[in-house]
Amino acid sequence: MTKLLCCIAAGAIALTAANAELVFTREEFDAKDARIDSLRDFANASSDEFAWGESYHLRGYVEMYLATQDADYLRRLVRVSDAIIATRPDRRAAAAGETAPATWPIGGKYTVARLTLKDQAGNDAIALRGIRSGSNNETVVEVVPGEQPGAFTFIQSNETYKSSNGNNVTYQNLSLDPASARYFPRMINNPNNIADPSFTRSDEPDAVQSLLLVAEDIRADKSPTDRLAAVAPTKLVPDTVYYPGYTGPVFSAMTRFAQVVYADAGLRDEFLDDANRLLRAARESVDAWEPLWRDGPAPGQGYYLSIEKGGGLWWDGVMAPMNYLGALGQVLLNLHDCVGDQRALEHATAIANLLKSDCTLRDNGSYSFGYWPAVLATIWVRENDLSVNTPHYPSIAPPDDVSHGAWSLEFAVMCYERGIVFDRTDMERLARTFAENIWREPDADGTHHFALRVDGTRVGSAGSDIAGARWLDLCTIEPRIFEMNRRVWEANELQKSTYGHAIGSYGRMYRWQEELEGGE
Repeated sequence: MTKLLCCIAAGAIALTAANAELVFTREEFDAKDARIDSLRDFANASSDEFAWGESYHLRGYVEMYLATQDADYLRRLVRVSDAIIATRPDRRAAAAGETAPATWPIGGKYTVARLTLKDQAGNDAIALRGIRSGSNNETVVEVVPGEQPGAFTFIQSNETYKSSNGNNVTYQNLSLDPASARYFPRMINNPNNIADPSFTRSDEPDAVQSLLLVAEDIRADKSPTDRLAAVAPTKLVPDTVYYPGYTGPVFSAMTRFAQVVYADAGLRDEFLDDANRLLRAARESVDAWEPLWRDGPAPGQGYYLSIEKGGGLWWDGVMAPMNYLGALGQVLLNLHDCVGDQRALEHATAIANLLKSDCTLRDNGSYSFGYWPAVLATIWVRENDLSVNTPHYPSIAPPDDVSHGAWSLEFAVMCYERGIVFDRTDMERLARTFAENIWREPDADGTHHFALRVDGTRVGSAGSDIAGARWLDLCTIEPRIFEMNRRVWEANELQKSTYGHAIGSYGRMYRWQEELEGGE
């Protein structure tokens, strides 16, 4: 394959610069790995670090093994994987004779956050709920009693969103009287976050729709004369959410390792027990998500809910975004490859059908697809009663970005390799997605980035540039994708980056450099 691809590349790549090119080396990968390893602190690491840092780093080990056949990279993967799994709540609880979910909690930055305001008699009066997609735990509220009976001032702020209207707002002369035009919930609530279709906002000129909060009146007897007690500036408290969505990112490289071991008799003597141990851990986390599996929306399709209805995420009760489903799909395919898990294959096939249904063919022969499938816009409406935190969200998600979309792309490639749903025509269209949409020529000032989104819109930055390497498996269809990545790496000196996503992509760049340009 190396010679064949090298010949294809020689004839097809028109991007090669005449001057010296960036060369990816084992030595540089190993140096980066050693620097990161010296700073690892698994006991105090968050699940966010595992999903969005270590997962890429672990994949880098797999890529380096595939490029070098040096099993030491697999030993490193096993050591780190065992350390990550040991932090899972069920494993920690078992050591104390207790039980806990077989999945990690998501960071408080991403969850719903709450605070209950009391009236002056000390009774619960207003339940506040943060509604942003992130940083609800940074929302600060303050209540100042007014001079008139029942009146009060409410102040909301969030440093993360301070530049946006509707976030840092002071509401004056509010009331707890449901009949008042200045009734607190009617003054601030966004109707999309209210399940009751009869809810109407106040038409007061200063009734600014809050972009931070929902206020729910939880008083049993909604007396018009009640007054809120004073509250000094106080942050909302984030929910603790055990999030099954991290199963895919965390276990994708671990189960890929197992698939490599199962496929190679020369590796099984040393690594089969390790592979089986990681597969069991993956299966446990997949099983924890299984109650949230749903068939549909169309026949042959399926998906997992992100979290149960009423759970502590703003998108409770609705399908997980495609990047989470794509990452989990990779785990499911690896489980089937290794142990013949039929349910895993059925679910992976259903997810693949859902993903393919969202791939829109563009005029240039490329595909575009969304962060969420477009069909969700017709489903996520108040009438279907899917979600507590966001009952109504009838907007079509934008085309996915290069980084999140890479999880879906990797899954689609794996399906193609196994003859599931995606065929060569699909791969050619996805290759055009990169070569004709994501790839951008340098700007006049020499600035050079990939596009941010898979349809080619918006200019990306370092994050999308690093993620471009996660599309390299398409080099079997379009070898120029490697050189496109190298050009962007050179322009932005990405080889100097030392963190999980970057080292994982460096490993991919090294592997495909060897596939296309090295070897015997």
